[in-house]
Amino acid sequence: MDTKNIDYNTPIACLTVGQFMDAFRLAQENEPIPPQKELPKFLTVPQLAELTGYSTSTINIKNCKKEIPGSKKVCGRVLFDTSVILDWIESGSVKTRSERLNGLEDNFKKKGGRTG
Repeated sequence: MDTKNIDYNTPIACLTVGQFMDAFRLAQENEPIPPQKELPKFLTVPQLAELTGYSTSTINIKNCKKEIPGSKKVCGRVLFDTSVILDWIESGSVKTRSERLNGLEDNFKKKGGRTG
C-alpha cells in the first residue's frame, strides 16, 4: 500500500482499511510513546481542569456542589488529592438521582431520623 502521501493531516475517512493499518504500523514503529507526565500529590483547579477536560469554572461549580471528591482548602487555595481524583476518573461512575436520595436517607437514618 502507498503510505507516502499519508500524514497527520490526512482524514482517516479518506483511507482504505489497508492504508490505515499500514499507517498505524508505521506510526508505531517510528514514534516513541511520549513519557507520562508525573502528577503532583495535590492538583490545583487549573491542573484538574487540564486532566479532566472541564473548564476551571465547571471545576469550581462542581466542587461547590460536592460533585468532585478529594478537595481541601489550604491557605485559601482549593487542592484536590490526586490519588482520589484518579480513582474517581477510573471508576467513571456517576450516582443516579435515586442513589443520591438513598444515600441521604441512609445518612438520615444513621443520625436517628425517621422515614416513612
